[in-house]
Amino acid sequence: MSVFTWKTLLAGTAAVGAAFVTSGEVRAQTTQPQQFAQVTSVSQLSDVQPTDWWFSALQSLVERYGCIAGYPDGTYRGNRALTRGEFAAGLNACLDRINELIAAGLADKVSREDLATVQRLQEEFAAELAALSGRVDALEAKTAELEANPLGLNAATSKLSFEVVTGIFAASEPDGATNNAIIPYRLRINFDASFTGEDRFRIRLEAAEAPTFDGDPVGFVFGTGSGAPSDDLNDDVNLDDVFYEFPLFNGRVNATFALTDVTPGDTFVFGVPFDALSDFVDLPDITYDGMGDTTLAFTWEVIEDLFFLSYGYGTDEASDSTFGSGFFAGPSVHAAEVAFVPTDNLLLAVAGSASAGGQADDENGEDFAAVSFGVTWEITPAAIFSAWYARQFSEEGDDFDEFLAGFAFPDLFIEGSNGGFAVGSPDTFIGVDGGDFPFLAEIYYTFPVTDNISITPGVYYITSVDGDDEDIIVGGVRTTFSF
Repeated sequence: MSVFTWKTLLAGTAAVGAAFVTSGEVRAQTTQPQQFAQVTSVSQLSDVQPTDWWFSALQSLVERYGCIAGYPDGTYRGNRALTRGEFAAGLNACLDRINELIAAGLADKVSREDLATVQRLQEEFAAELAALSGRVDALEAKTAELEANPLGLNAATSKLSFEVVTGIFAASEPDGATNNAIIPYRLRINFDASFTGEDRFRIRLEAAEAPTFDGDPVGFVFGTGSGAPSDDLNDDVNLDDVFYEFPLFNGRVNATFALTDVTPGDTFVFGVPFDALSDFVDLPDITYDGMGDTTLAFTWEVIEDLFFLSYGYGTDEASDSTFGSGFFAGPSVHAAEVAFVPTDNLLLAVAGSASAGGQADDENGEDFAAVSFGVTWEITPAAIFSAWYARQFSEEGDDFDEFLAGFAFPDLFIEGSNGGFAVGSPDTFIGVDGGDFPFLAEIYYTFPVTDNISITPGVYYITSVDGDDEDIIVGGVRTTFSF
């Protein structure tokens, strides 16, 4: 390939560059995007004649290197001027072809004179070739992003996720018979977005139908995920969570504003490591759950990684304009938590809550106050102990307490699994007349089938809460799909 050949290419191969770069000049001359096809013979180009002064050079490029493209109408348009960028695109195509020949062991087809010419052209057009490479890299990155986010969401700032929880469950009957097996479910669609990279805005849609069995006072944990009793859920699609959480004061404070179905306790520090079937083997409801709807809350890291202080205010009637209702005048709850992390594997917490105006946690609509104490201790990475005790005080003296204690075993047998067992007592009344002491025991094992599917077989046993019902055993297999 002589220097004359490359000069010819520079003068007449507008289509070469246009095949790889859509310049402003090309857009001006075409009314729709052009598709260019590699030609294998110069005779395929209808406007190239043997009498053209560039004919032999073009023929050499086509037949020896196969790096010439034509327009969709079969023309070459050799008299059209081209930019340095377009020429760099054509040069890049020929460079790729030469590299392919060398890699295929056909280096003898490329003369030393051609290689020397290519080297000089590479040096002269280094800036244009680098720019072309950058555009290709950006295009590949954009393509990868579109493949990963087919809905067009910005992967760096937003995410759309789905979760479906279902399974098959049955419960014992007092007469020794068995309840009909049921297949409850919960479907969630989460949209999470971030504006700064450190905040989160979430919208969640949820549909669920997960009724409790007769005589079961606790129900399934995925049946009460929306904050409503599980037997009140139906298969309607509801706007579940809408909240925005964001850092303040250089990240020392994490604040939350929620419009719906987020309680102050959802934003606090203490947590349990269990993945059980029953709703009871979770945080204590009277201090962490069922405490409002629209919420303002914050968690302050008073001493880094050591001492945390949280506060939350919630109400169920923020959108009610009736006199005596609204965000501040209606039924409301105040909740607070102090969490202490003396070591990396130990978390201690004290939480309290108080309602005014008949907040719904008390079935009689009475004001109440509650306190709870919790501990989570990672004995080893494979064994975690967690326990809590909670007590509620009401105006009428219908006080009760609850407790829970158990062990969780992460990565038990299978990486990513979570096995565990727990015992406790829900709703133990301690009024002047005394009360029953209900007892609950549960064992479960969650293991991953794939990255998106997990299965949880489990069973829990609970004695009668009020003394009028028989003991009940609920068991089954839960399956969770997340994607």
